[in-house]
Amino acid sequence: TDPVQLNLLYVQARDAILDGTHPVTQDKACEFAGIQVHIQFGDFNDNKHKPGFLDLKDFLPASYVRVKNIEKKIFAEHRRHISTSELDAKVQYTKTARELPTYGVTFFLVKEKMHGKNKLVPRLLGVTKDSVLRLDERTKEILKTWPLTTVRRWGASPNTFTLDFGDYADQYYSVQTTEAEQIVQLIAGYIDIILKKKQSKDHFGIEGDEGS
Repeated sequence: TDPVQLNLLYVQARDAILDGTHPVTQDKACEFAGIQVHIQFGDFNDNKHKPGFLDLKDFLPASYVRVKNIEKKIFAEHRRHISTSELDAKVQYTKTARELPTYGVTFFLVKEKMHGKNKLVPRLLGVTKDSVLRLDERTKEILKTWPLTTVRRWGASPNTFTLDFGDYADQYYSVQTTEAEQIVQLIAGYIDIILKKKQSKDHFGIEGDEGS
């Protein structure tokens, strides 16, 4: 409702998507770009809005800028917002960003050993307040989600980070990274919050029983 506040939220979401802090798939990137074009240039106009019109690096994460025919896809999305007000378009952009499963996730670029091969592949490891995510670094698709409540132990050395999920998963999850310490601090902090919440819940449960 407050246009100034809304604009701040929109700019935050847009910048996080464009600079890759908030990873999105190619389809989603086009969806966001279409709304952004509408916000900046108004309704779609056949004569004006055609390939070559946009400076793509201002509308897409860097990894999608060189994709063939991507500007056409953006204009197809842009066309869907005809007669939407700028305010409503900003609401839609912000709301769509917040609904993404990667919203509010801290990402680390790590390297993972390929199964049965002596080869390392880049991956995105994401940490949220209740889970650990594993994303395909190229497509930004979520490959795996582990609830934080299943983490039993973790280990960090100067260049590796390992998670142990106890009985929940049949093997350790280990990656190469120079940011192991930051990952550990984040996971430990979130797990601490989960445990504190659980303790206070259990505590109130006992109190309640005594009173009955």
